[in-house]
Amino acid sequence: MAALVWAFAGAGMVEARPSKRKRADSSAKTAIAAATTQAEPAVPPVKQLSPAEVQLLLGALVGTDEDAATAASIKLGEQGGGNVAAVDALVEALALGTTPSLAVNLIKALGKCKHAKSLQILALYAGNRRPEIRVAAIGALEGMREDGAAGVLIERLGDQDASVRAAAASALATRKDTRASARLWALVQKSDVGAAAPLGQLGALDLAAKVAELRGTIDDVTLANALGEFLKRPDAPDRLRIDLVRTLGRVPGAEATTALVEYLATVPDGEARPSKQEAETLIEQRSR
Repeated sequence: MAALVWAFAGAGMVEARPSKRKRADSSAKTAIAAATTQAEPAVPPVKQLSPAEVQLLLGALVGTDEDAATAASIKLGEQGGGNVAAVDALVEALALGTTPSLAVNLIKALGKCKHAKSLQILALYAGNRRPEIRVAAIGALEGMREDGAAGVLIERLGDQDASVRAAAASALATRKDTRASARLWALVQKSDVGAAAPLGQLGALDLAAKVAELRGTIDDVTLANALGEFLKRPDAPDRLRIDLVRTLGRVPGAEATTALVEYLATVPDGEARPSKQEAETLIEQRSR
C-alpha cells in the first residue's frame, strides 16, 4: 500500500522502497486516521417480543404494581410500530383506565410506536380532564402521519389550558401543518404566547406585517416571539426582514433582543444583508 501511495506522489517521482522512517510515518498516519474515523458502534435492534411475552407485560400494565406497569410500558414502547401486539396491549391498558401518572407513561409509549391503531385512544385522551394527560396525548399525536391526528391537534388549539394550547401549537408547527394558521393568528391577537412562534413558522409571510401592526395591542413577549420566527424564515425577502428588525427594535425587553440575536445566528457567515447590518446595530445600541 505504501509503495502505491508513493508511486503517485510528487511530480511523477516513484519511490518503490520507502525508507523505514517514511514507512513509520505512514503507519502512524494510518493509525490516527483509523482512530478518528472509527464508525459509531451500531445500536443493536430491539428484540421483538413474542405474543406470550406481550401478554405477560399486559398483565403488568393492568396490575396493581405501578412501578412494574411503568417498566412494562417502556418495554412495550421500545417495540415501535412493528409489533402490533405491543401496540394493542398499550391501547387495551389505556382503554381499561389507569392512574394519571401511568396513563402519561402509556401514552408516551404509544407515541414511540406511531401506529395508526393508537389514533382513536390518543384522541380520546387528548380530551382528558387532566391537562398533563392532554399534553402527553398531544405529544404522542405529533409524530403520527395520519390526517386525523392533525384534526385533534387543531381542535386542542381551543383548549382552556394554556399549556395544552401551546403543546398543540408546537406539534402543528413541527408537522408543518399550515391549516392551523388561522387559529394561531386568532390566538396571537389575544396575546397567547404559546401560539406566537408556531404562527411565525407556519403563517403566510403577509401575516408578518399584520403581526407587526399589533404592537401596543398585544404583549411584547408574544409580539417578539412571533416576529422573531418570521424573521428567521429562509423564504422571507430581506425587505420584509428589515421591517421586522426595525419593529423589534421598538419593542422593549429581553425577548426582542433575543429574537434579533437568534436571527443573526441564522445568517450564513460572510453573507451581506441590509437586515443583518440593522440587527447588529440595534443589538449594539441595546448593549450600551
